[in-house]
Amino acid sequence: MSNPAFRTFFLAPLLIFILLAADLRDTCAASETELRQQVEKTQQLYRSLTSFSFDFRQTTSSGARDRHGAGSSIFYRLEASHPGIMRWNYAAPDVQIIVNDGKKLSMYTQKDKQLIVSSAAELESDITYSFFAGNRNLLDDFSLKAADNRFTANSLGSDMQIVQLVPKKPHGQIKAVHCWFDSKSMIRKLVMEDHFDTLTELEFSNIKFNALPAGSAKVAEELVRLNLPPGTEVVRQ
Repeated sequence: MSNPAFRTFFLAPLLIFILLAADLRDTCAASETELRQQVEKTQQLYRSLTSFSFDFRQTTSSGARDRHGAGSSIFYRLEASHPGIMRWNYAAPDVQIIVNDGKKLSMYTQKDKQLIVSSAAELESDITYSFFAGNRNLLDDFSLKAADNRFTANSLGSDMQIVQLVPKKPHGQIKAVHCWFDSKSMIRKLVMEDHFDTLTELEFSNIKFNALPAGSAKVAEELVRLNLPPGTEVVRQ
């Protein structure tokens, strides 16, 4: 998984469950009961969403090496019982498309002329994907802590708040996550750290809720369609 986009698929779904904690601006002052009430309120809100989209800029830092990427992402739920579709469209540094429809993960890399398909159910990151689908409780699996001193310098504005989330049980991909959100409870930035001290930073803009028509089979079909060029190698894992 040295490919930056493929690494990011495992890390980026953390955005999904952190969205469920977007009302947690006063986590240090709130009691456990108040905190759980806030989480449940926010989870109910996100269970009601039919779509969520944003543009992103990505920086992955490992040692002295930085890698940069950019693109857009969309989550779409066709109906209440549907697990949802998550699509990441990378425009830089190379064209790549990553789609998780809740059953399988598809990653197309234009430069390599290759599509890799694997079962989403087998991915450890699927635990985070399930939060956005609304069938897990955030505080069952993650602890909320004060921000690490490395990330307390606030470069996004004075209205930003920072929360650190740490898995209660060892997670194969995630060591800790820092989340920045503004006064409107909108996620603006994530910094995700793995067990090799690699940092993946994602900054978000052009965030939209329920901008796509609800219950549209056509929209769902478009999101999973890859339009592979002739000669694309398909690898099933």
